[in-house]
Order: sequence, then C-alpha cells, then structure tokens
Amino acid sequence: MDKENKEFGLFCNDLPTSPATDGRIILVTGANGYVGGKLVPELIARGYNVRIMVRHDLPEYKERWPEVEVAVADALNFDALSRALKDVHSVYYLIHSLGLGHKKFESADIQIATNFRQAAENQNVKRIIYLGGLGDTNAYLSPHLENRIMVAQELSGGKIPVTVLRAAMIIGCGSASYEMLKNLVKNTPVFFIPKWAKTKTQPISIRGVIKYLVGVLEIEATASKNFDIGGDDILTYADNLRIMTKVLGKKRLFLPGLISSPSLYAFAINLLTPVPGPIIRVLVEGCKNEVICQNNDIKKYLDIELLSFKEAIYRANLIEKNILISSERKI
Repeated sequence: MDKENKEFGLFCNDLPTSPATDGRIILVTGANGYVGGKLVPELIARGYNVRIMVRHDLPEYKERWPEVEVAVADALNFDALSRALKDVHSVYYLIHSLGLGHKKFESADIQIATNFRQAAENQNVKRIIYLGGLGDTNAYLSPHLENRIMVAQELSGGKIPVTVLRAAMIIGCGSASYEMLKNLVKNTPVFFIPKWAKTKTQPISIRGVIKYLVGVLEIEATASKNFDIGGDDILTYADNLRIMTKVLGKKRLFLPGLISSPSLYAFAINLLTPVPGPIIRVLVEGCKNEVICQNNDIKKYLDIELLSFKEAIYRANLIEKNILISSERKI
C-alpha cells in the first residue's frame, strides 16, 4: 500500500458498489504508471485476482504487491500480448506513449490499441475499461487529445464492450499535472500569463478517478458507454496556478504574457519542473483546448463525493511533506 493510501485510507472503502466474487482475473496495463499504481492496491483490497502487464519484471512489483501476477509483454508484440491476456475477464487499458514525443506517440498508440483489441478478442476478454482525455470532439483538438479519442475508437471497434472514462487534469501527489503546477509555483517568482491560460479545465482528484475506474468495473450497465469525469470546479489554468500559490503559501506576481507560443512555454516549464520534456510539450499543447465535462451521465450510475481542486492540491502537498519527513527520519 502506498503512502497516500496509508495517510487517507483506501479510496474505495466507501464505494457504493460490490466486487465480483467469482475469482475473475483483472489485468491492469500501465501498472507502473501513476494511475495504475494507485488502482492495483484498490483491486487487491476488494478481493480481485490482479495481473499486471509490464515490459520488464522488476523485484519492486512483488515487493509492492505480493499478491499480483506479473505478465511481461510489449504491447507491440502480439504473441506476448496474447499470453498476458489469457484467462483475463476485464482489462484496464492505461497505456500511452507520450514519452516518445509528439512526433511518434500518435502512430504508436494507434498500433498498440489495434494489437490490444485483436489479442483481447482472441482471448475472449469480457470488458475493457479505458481512461482517456476530455475534449470537445466538435472543436479542433491538440494532437494529444485527438489521439486519446482515436485510441478509444480503435478499442471500441470490435466485439468487446468498452467503457471509456474521459478526464482532464488528474491531481494527486506524483501526478504530472500536480508536479508541473507545484514546481512552477516554487521556482517562478513572476508569471507571464498567456491568453490560452484562461482556457477552462475541470480537474479531478486521483481519488475520484480511482473510484470511477473501480465503480464502472462493478456496474455491468456501464459497459459499452462513454463517460466524462471531472471534479465540481471549472477553472482556468491561471486559476490553478493561483490556488497552488495559496496552498504552498507563496507570494507570486501574475502579469499578462506578451508571448503565447505553447512551445516556448513548454521549453520554460521543462527547465523548471522534473516532468519529462515530451510529456510537458503534449500537455501544454492541449491547454488551448477547453476540457470540461460535456455531460454528467456517470452520476446516473455512480454518484460519488469528489474533492475540490483546492482540497486535492492540499492533500497531495500534505502527503508529499510526510514522505519527505519519513525519508529524513530514515537517514
């Protein structure tokens, strides 16, 4: 169990759904990523047989989750993918290739989704649950957001029922969005705010994301449906920075920016934060798109209490402080 679970308890303890008791195997792809790493302990705690799919079998996986079965597979290798999917009931598709950079991730993601869908069909997988990105499909979208939609379409183009959850910024200790905001506020005394920083976004806490991911697994009626998920706050990116400034207790100056090039801002953010450059670039490019929920259909099936953006930031900051304190004590 990770630090956040220890600090605030398992996210899904109060989830108003019941886990299946038929011994089904749940495969989590991207388990070594941020969302996957939070999802696995929740599924274990609810009694599921969990298998994770990773490229390399590292000792840390069994140390972290002794109960899991580890399947080693590259999603571009069809045979290895088929072995990983053998006897699996439901799959969490949390794969993305953002680390490859904006010129390579698009084609790689579509090829992986195609491979995955075909292999899953061959192995008679019953459900796929995909975490994608928000974005108005009637508007021009950044390559990253357009890619998320194309992946969802590719996964949904076969026989297996696919549940698509579409989220904007995910806020939690260690998430890319949180790390970018936090380090920008810590390392930048003056902010020059471009016009696109006034674009609206609807962030959601990692707690809310995990509850929705587990909840739709346990509600069969959500199969073959698409849902927008977001917190209750609709904010601009400039609002996000100001709230982070208050939570961290910093004094920062916000001025109108004369330069609006996302590429230049991505370059500056890369110098000021530890988030990998390719990820920063595709995320910043997406800031020109309004990413808010177009509907609240998910609440018809799963009406859960969500954290505000400020509370999500506060919790993430508190968890991080406790981690640092614990590390200093060990030293």
